[in-house]
Amino acid sequence: MKVVLGSTLFLSILVSCGPDPIERASEEPWSSKNQSISSMGEAGTSRQTPMVVDGSTVQQSALSVLQQATESKNPRLRANAIEALRYAPNTILETAVRLGLGDTNRGVRFVASMMIGDEQLCNVSIFLEPLLLDESKSVRAATMYSIYRCGGTVDMNLLSAMLQSDNPELRGNAAVILGKMGNVSAVQMIRKALQTESTTISPIRRRLINLQMAEALILLGEVDEMEVVRAAIFSSAQEAEVTGIACQIAGRLKDVEVTSTLEGILLTPDRYPDEIRLVAATALAEINPDRMPLEPVLRFTSSNSSNLRSQCASALGAKGNQLSLGPLALMMEDSDPIVQISAAGAVLRINNP
Repeated sequence: MKVVLGSTLFLSILVSCGPDPIERASEEPWSSKNQSISSMGEAGTSRQTPMVVDGSTVQQSALSVLQQATESKNPRLRANAIEALRYAPNTILETAVRLGLGDTNRGVRFVASMMIGDEQLCNVSIFLEPLLLDESKSVRAATMYSIYRCGGTVDMNLLSAMLQSDNPELRGNAAVILGKMGNVSAVQMIRKALQTESTTISPIRRRLINLQMAEALILLGEVDEMEVVRAAIFSSAQEAEVTGIACQIAGRLKDVEVTSTLEGILLTPDRYPDEIRLVAATALAEINPDRMPLEPVLRFTSSNSSNLRSQCASALGAKGNQLSLGPLALMMEDSDPIVQISAAGAVLRINNP
């Protein structure tokens, strides 16, 4: 079973419901780092043993990896790089965001637009104005979010219409944005949308969107909706993606009630897919870094799956342990550029918590 989850909810929306078909990153490498995984240590042993590295040096390497990726020909790499740069100095992040706002790919424009609001980059909010007329409703909604977060006024009608759309991307993005805006007047809009089912959206996609709406309601003060998220963590094996998204939400909301559950998922390899175990590990680290054991996560630094290596890097970044900088420095030389980006983002997160 293969479950692909983005490093953030927005990237998972970008990939699973997203704007354009995006080619597998490893099929279009963007850098000269083409060293094979097998050459990075006998049976991965050097990757599993933490080593001391110079924080400043590895930080500069991480910034170099991500700045290169913002100019990649692959839109998925550009979007992931902008997301990973949220822990970079503001001057560097602002440059990447400005580049992303003018990107030809609407998924990249969406991520760049959201980043301004998320990180309060109001110095560059003036560049958002043209995107209020973007051909993509999701990009226009992200633009409205960041304008609102920077003190501007916006018309909520577009977001209300998106919530009722038969397009899963629009429904999900609208819910996420309304929750992050923090305007409690949106509660009734979201409740109404939950009662409106679309026959054109698959059952599994509806469940994912409903989880996004539950998270939005929680952010708007409807804390009882946390039970919806907790219940979704125990979804069936056939709905592993639902479990994964629920774990991500629990991590973002720092729900201490599910700490033991997440530990159980991470430490039960015969019951849960490795992808879900790593998502649970990341969520656990978001809630309480001390509760995430390093050993079962470090094993994935030498996995044959680039997806698992990438998720491993994200978990290490969330853990925030300086001893992880050694393995992450090696992962920045991975053969897969998505892994390089995830590792670089993790380095920045550890050095700039």
